[in-house]
Amino acid sequence: MSKLLAFIVAVLPPALAPAADRPAWQCLTVAETRQLIADRRLGDPFALMQAQSISAHAEPINARLCREQEDLVYEISLLRRDGRVMRIYLDAATGQPHAGHKER
Repeated sequence: MSKLLAFIVAVLPPALAPAADRPAWQCLTVAETRQLIADRRLGDPFALMQAQSISAHAEPINARLCREQEDLVYEISLLRRDGRVMRIYLDAATGQPHAGHKER
């Protein structure tokens, strides 16, 4: 019986696989991001990236939508004046800093 269960879990699509088997941090494609922004009325990633850029006095590089368990989080990358890249994590729904991450 356990071989049958293992086979079924192995062939399930990722969306149907148990949450424990999915990666804890998974960034989404551009198409998936656009769809989720429209469906869930998430914050505008470009506006959030610009606001973070201004407050950090850094150049915007990238913003991407990622999923951590059930949370949607924007990972904002900024280039500081000293040449280092900093990452800021924002809750995609509220635009507030995400509780599970600190700036890196």
